[in-house]
Amino acid sequence: MLHIYKASAGSGKTFALTREYIRMLLSDKANTDARLPHSRILAVTFTKKSTAEMKERILKELYILANTPDKSDYINDFLNDRTINLNKEAIQQRAQLLLIGILQDYNRFSVSTIDGFFQQVLRTFAIELGLSTTYDLALDHNEVVNQAVDDIFKRIREDKSGNEDITNWLIEYANNNIDNNQSWNPNEPIKTFSTELSKERLMQQMQHVQDVFADKDKMRSYLEELKAISKQVPLQVEECIKEIKQALELFDTADLNSTATKYFYTKKAEEIINKGLSTTILKILRGESSFCKKSGKGKATLQALEQKCQIELLPLVEKLHDIAHGEPARNYITANAILEKLYSLGILQDVATQIQNTNKKLGRLPISEINRLIYQIIDGQDAPFIYERIGQYYNHYMIDEFQDTSAMQWQNFRPLIEETDGRGQSNLIVGDVKQSIYRFRNSDWHLLNQVSQQFNDVRLGDGMKNNWRTAKVVVDNNEQLMQAYCQWVASEFKNNYDCDFEDQIDEISHIYSHNEMHQEARKAYSGYFHMHFFEGKSYKEQALETLLEQIRSFEEEKIDLSRVTILTRYVKDVENIAKFLIQNGYEVQSTGGLRISSHTAVQLVVHLLNLSLKQDDASTAFVHEAYPTIDDYNECIAQAYQLPLYDQVQALIDGLQLNTWEGATPYLTAFQDKVFQFTQSKIADTQLFLEHWEQKGKDAAIPAPKTSSAINIMTIHSSKGLEFDIVMLPFFDWKLADTHKNDVIWCKPNVAPFDTLPLVPVKPKQSLVRSHLAKEYIEEELATYTDNLNITYVAITRPRYRLYIYGPKFTLTAKNELGKINNVGQLISYLYRDQLDDQNTYSSLPDGDEIPNPLPPKEQQGCNEQASTYISTPIDKRLTLRSRSEDDFATDTPLAIVDLGILMHLWLSYIHTWDDAQPALQRMIIGGEVTQKQAQEMQEQLTNLQSLIAEYKHNDWFSNQYQVLAEQDIITPSGKTYRPDRIMIKDKHAIIVDYKFGEEQRKSYIEQIRGYVLLLRQLGYTSEGYIVYNKMKIIQQVQ
Repeated sequence: MLHIYKASAGSGKTFALTREYIRMLLSDKANTDARLPHSRILAVTFTKKSTAEMKERILKELYILANTPDKSDYINDFLNDRTINLNKEAIQQRAQLLLIGILQDYNRFSVSTIDGFFQQVLRTFAIELGLSTTYDLALDHNEVVNQAVDDIFKRIREDKSGNEDITNWLIEYANNNIDNNQSWNPNEPIKTFSTELSKERLMQQMQHVQDVFADKDKMRSYLEELKAISKQVPLQVEECIKEIKQALELFDTADLNSTATKYFYTKKAEEIINKGLSTTILKILRGESSFCKKSGKGKATLQALEQKCQIELLPLVEKLHDIAHGEPARNYITANAILEKLYSLGILQDVATQIQNTNKKLGRLPISEINRLIYQIIDGQDAPFIYERIGQYYNHYMIDEFQDTSAMQWQNFRPLIEETDGRGQSNLIVGDVKQSIYRFRNSDWHLLNQVSQQFNDVRLGDGMKNNWRTAKVVVDNNEQLMQAYCQWVASEFKNNYDCDFEDQIDEISHIYSHNEMHQEARKAYSGYFHMHFFEGKSYKEQALETLLEQIRSFEEEKIDLSRVTILTRYVKDVENIAKFLIQNGYEVQSTGGLRISSHTAVQLVVHLLNLSLKQDDASTAFVHEAYPTIDDYNECIAQAYQLPLYDQVQALIDGLQLNTWEGATPYLTAFQDKVFQFTQSKIADTQLFLEHWEQKGKDAAIPAPKTSSAINIMTIHSSKGLEFDIVMLPFFDWKLADTHKNDVIWCKPNVAPFDTLPLVPVKPKQSLVRSHLAKEYIEEELATYTDNLNITYVAITRPRYRLYIYGPKFTLTAKNELGKINNVGQLISYLYRDQLDDQNTYSSLPDGDEIPNPLPPKEQQGCNEQASTYISTPIDKRLTLRSRSEDDFATDTPLAIVDLGILMHLWLSYIHTWDDAQPALQRMIIGGEVTQKQAQEMQEQLTNLQSLIAEYKHNDWFSNQYQVLAEQDIITPSGKTYRPDRIMIKDKHAIIVDYKFGEEQRKSYIEQIRGYVLLLRQLGYTSEGYIVYNKMKIIQQVQ
């Protein structure tokens, strides 16, 4: 039996999942299992955080059932469940056994990410797939692609023999770019396009089309055929226009409609083909208007003139119409759309082959390949055989966030679920299509609606119509907003497109209908919903100032600012808002929002590195603008240029005293970390580093801080699955159909000669509506509208109590007509135009209330760990900025040992008590963070560490006596960042511990720990610090 729950935001999904998991543990069938029942259930989520949350929730509820069952929120459900058939005492006894069983057999407590489970399967079948059993997982597909493309170009430069086909194709590509006034170098376009290899639509077809793509002669023939069409049709249009102009010369211009006649003298052939004839010309052809001026003429004269137009002019315009709105135009637009990506397509198979060869050579597997390889394993295999190989046999599957599942992931899971379903076991799927916002990662929300048709015994869950998260005012207003938004999208498509998409549009309308969306709010707090729209191009500046005023208002209300979360659509906005708030004295916690490259000090160092290689006017200008007295340091800079890359960077920072610049320290520290990582993994070459920095490094972010009163800032995508007391959306302005400039639609042409290739890539453009690929384009357009509809839903359903929305207002033209609506803010302000006040605001409060009610007490989330804002000891005159790995080891330490130290720090951050060690290590193995070989070495290190701690009589450090803060990143308004390894707090006493896995003792280690000790004493704690030198078998106390 398959249970399907369609759970809207706030409906208690985690509660339901936990209940179903424990119900399976307690059920009669689970009781009869020979093994412990938790080993027979696989629960799959999509993030590590969700996995940890679900495990914690299950263990917590089992603990309550085992000790105080009357306090359990589930006890009544379990007592009334016939599949369990146990009384309260029996449930309590059973829960005690289950809890002990899970803790003793934690490795088989199978709550995993979907990628973690698939990696477990993949490693079991590595030999059959030709993979190394200790393969390295490559998480960044773009980096894999970039390396492959660089290797192809390098191979061509070094040895042209055997590479003539690729070389000639690339030469033709470069010449074509030059002819079209584009950069001759195809390197970057090929890299960008080749990232499509990770898209499932292409993956599923690649084995069928790879031979065609690799056939350069066939591709060249196809290319020439499309170019001929691209040249021929404009010539036909130009010939028609020439004939029309000749006909117009037979008329007195004073007798003709100047708007209509001017059109043929001002428009180019390509524009006419791509956009079609103007509205004025189309009205004339439909008989709704005329080429002739009607004023100042007698009836007979006018009739004669009209007759002349009908004979001399209209046939020529109709001929032009047949071209511009008929088959020739469709051919032209289709040919040009395919040609735009065809040169990149011609080398795609070469890139794919290079990736395979490089992966095999390096023992590397891109994470994007996992689903495809798993499908090869599961396809045609019996489920019992797969279970036997992975060493675990499942009776039940639970899949959370099913709307984020891709088609290939479902193809991989479906046979396993069908097998358990055939044995009469129960399975569970939970999802919400309204929260599907990961289509760019191959997710397909349609699967949730289709899955019920793929199984015979399906039960659709009910009882998910309550909202336990959000206050009533916010819930009701969110429903009203989303329904109005969705109705507009549906109307827009039905009015604009002739293609038959009624079913798809109706499906989306149903999802956001009252019956599907409506929830009863169960929170006692009434809530507050507020929108403010701004006019003019400076609406972002106005929104930020209004945001700041509201935050100050929160302070007046005595609201803890850590209860405030700011959400944005784009990462760049996270960074801008974080800077703005820091400049105004507020601490912020952001996920990836503070880019390393955003600080001027880092930009200055990068430009100086560039100038060490060549004279560059742009770099010279930047350096002198950022550092007007730079010429006074020419000798210092010249000396720095003589040093290796890492030391060169440090010397520039020291010599120019960049560490004294306001807020520069965390950015410079993070930048040097990136430099160090590069020098350890690649050749320490400045040119190569600058290329790496430009392609990837400059978008890296400073680790997120965590302080007690920091305002949270994150993207909407990062917020999915989370909830916050107050949510603010300052830039409510994402496009209604936001198609990225590098997006590609993969189309299957069905008209000759375009169907010579079975699959072609095109860039989404409005002109495609008038091509043979219109259906695919409109499908993509509808999908992007739906993506942004869902993004809006996710954003506005995060708050518990209050929601603040700031965005641009719709515009009116000079004739007081509605301007073009491009973004969600303009749309919502237009839909609410009759409800906005004179200040362009809309506020909703419970009846009788004039101001928002005070917030309820802050809800506790998980364990009560709270980090303080730490300060460090003063920075020495000579700035020393090193990554953790270098800080722990001597400069000549082999990289493998450095990596082991980094992994040990990561592992220890998961360990609060020694009982956490093995489960944490298993999660790291399953998650692909460590190999089996590394795990063995880490186990040896931990054994040594345990012996050392026992020898020094500090076993209490890893008991349950303390509140533990491990690896906490802290950032202050001044921009300083700190990260102690482990802090243990009991009552008002704190113990700080720092681990070192190298063979060197440094004075700086002692100063660092002493700074933390002094800080905690200033905060009212008695404190002591320790440095644990694991390899040297020393624990040094620092007072």
